[in-house]
Amino acid sequence: MIGIPAPIELASLFLLLIGIGLAFSDIRLSGWVVGWILLSGALLVQWFRSVLSYSMERGSAGAEIYQVADEWMGLGFSLLIVASMYMMREVLASHSLAQERVRVVSAAAQDAVVMMDNAGRIAFWNEAGQRIFGYSRQEAQGKKLHELIIPAADRAEFEKNFIDLRRAGQGPVAGRTLELPGLRKDGVEIVTEVSVSGVYVDKKWHAICIFRDITERKRTEQMNALEYEVANGINRANGVSEALRSVIRNICETQKWDCGRYLRVDDAAGVLRLVESWGTQDAAAQGFLAAARDFTYGPGVGMSGKVWQSGQPLWISDVTKDARAMSAILKDQSQVRGAFAFPVKVEGKTIGVFAFNSRAISEPHAQFLSTVQAICGRVGGFLKRTSGKDANAMIQ
Repeated sequence: MIGIPAPIELASLFLLLIGIGLAFSDIRLSGWVVGWILLSGALLVQWFRSVLSYSMERGSAGAEIYQVADEWMGLGFSLLIVASMYMMREVLASHSLAQERVRVVSAAAQDAVVMMDNAGRIAFWNEAGQRIFGYSRQEAQGKKLHELIIPAADRAEFEKNFIDLRRAGQGPVAGRTLELPGLRKDGVEIVTEVSVSGVYVDKKWHAICIFRDITERKRTEQMNALEYEVANGINRANGVSEALRSVIRNICETQKWDCGRYLRVDDAAGVLRLVESWGTQDAAAQGFLAAARDFTYGPGVGMSGKVWQSGQPLWISDVTKDARAMSAILKDQSQVRGAFAFPVKVEGKTIGVFAFNSRAISEPHAQFLSTVQAICGRVGGFLKRTSGKDANAMIQ
């Protein structure tokens, strides 16, 4: 009498019958499923061997029949085991290959590829992410994306835009390319272009963001616009004073400086004197300009005096940490941090100095310095044309 099949044999038989049915259908299965079906077949063959052995012991099957059948079923069992293991190995190899391809492609990408999970935490971070934002994969993974690389003032809006995306894979940012401010590890703000899409992983929506650093491109556009606005302001101005104020205002508003001044060279007195200024309506900026109104600078005195004496621009990121900026006006105004001054020349001679100040620490960049040099050249030419032989005559 043949024993009742154990549950594992019944399950193996069931899976094998399903496999046979699927073999004649149009349904395509993953390698994992095929591998498990083959393994089930091997277990079923092993059960048949047990049945055959039981029959042999009870005299229901002859010894010769048992030996031949057992050998063939042993061979079938081995083949099924080998096939199932091979199939699963191929699946693992394909998975590893896919992972390696993703790694290689993401490593070679010039853009930062970042995946956020359903909670907004970073699940994937490629090498370009470190190059653009300064954080390694280990530092970034598991962190909230908006808290890591988005400036504080823009975080709430950024997070709001991703609520619908995480819930349903749709939202105001899905499928779009956005221009967003970014924050590097060193605290420097950059401009990024971000493409956003939703992907469904483990029954939850995730977001894939591709960040491109467009800071240099935006600076170029900004500098071109600044030169254009300065030229228009000078051409439209009713007089030298209005033209100088227009130049100062355009530079301040474009580069987020709090205030700026133009100091002319008084050759007779041998000093620089303030003749025009512009500042934001902030009380600190207006207070600084009021305090600076009666100051004069001799050659080599303060930043403006040093620029007059050397004929070279001077940029100081933080005046509280650089002795070259120390003067009475800056000592009295402790809120001032960033400062730069640039000479205005006519035929190689410095006739005045533009000086700008900010409460923020500001790092120089080559494009801006080059643009300001061009602007100062334009201002020098304008003053010369306007006042004839003496470029300072109209503003004394």
